[in-house]
Amino acid sequence: MPFPGASTASRSGRSAARLARLLREQEVGSSNLPAPTTSFPTQSFDLYLAAFGALLVLCLASPSLARTPLPATYEVRRGDNLSLIAQRFGTTVAALKRDNSLRSDIIHVGDRISLKHPFARRSTRQLSWERPLRHPGPVLRPFGQYKAAGILMPRTGTELAAPVGTQLYAPATGVVRHSGPIEGIGHILIIEHAGDYATVLSPCDPASVRVTVGQAVLRGDPLARTAAPDEAGAKPFIHVELRRKDKAIPPDRMLR
Repeated sequence: MPFPGASTASRSGRSAARLARLLREQEVGSSNLPAPTTSFPTQSFDLYLAAFGALLVLCLASPSLARTPLPATYEVRRGDNLSLIAQRFGTTVAALKRDNSLRSDIIHVGDRISLKHPFARRSTRQLSWERPLRHPGPVLRPFGQYKAAGILMPRTGTELAAPVGTQLYAPATGVVRHSGPIEGIGHILIIEHAGDYATVLSPCDPASVRVTVGQAVLRGDPLARTAAPDEAGAKPFIHVELRRKDKAIPPDRMLR
């Protein structure tokens, strides 16, 4: 949810970081639902998904968050220049030079450029998407409400069939805000994008993760490979989630 005085640049970064932190700690704030103490249910995959969706909603509704903008770091690649980097990450050449103590526009491959306020000036019109996996399998569980044990629950993402070891890619230029395990879910990646967007991908094989928290990535960059689901006997899948301003929305734009 938006907060008074919060900048567009910092909201999605804080949202992604808050979601990661609260998921990691399994906090549910003041909700009347019981806090998880062990792990998500294993006897029913629908109940597992219900718990996952409910926990995401509760985490995002929590009032506790850091209100400072979150920086990022980008490693210079062949063909880069300060103008292109500034355009990709919604900042200015002047800001990049100031924040990195650069006396000229000259940069070199391998240089690490600090992005103090990524996406401060980048609009959604400049944001383009692609599939986080090259050849997605059929939809196993679609985005939206569904019934689990007779209870109407929100499914916050789309689950696609994906063999274990499927390569995952950044669906849009962004910043990695979380990479770590969540009990009952597996290793989860959260990426901040321009326009208050954030994507969530899980489960990932932790040994295959190629990015770190705070790393700026470009659309199409390899992130990790999929892992086997924690639920015994469940068909391998990838959970693809898209959020804007803390609200889960259909991830169709990156699955076309």
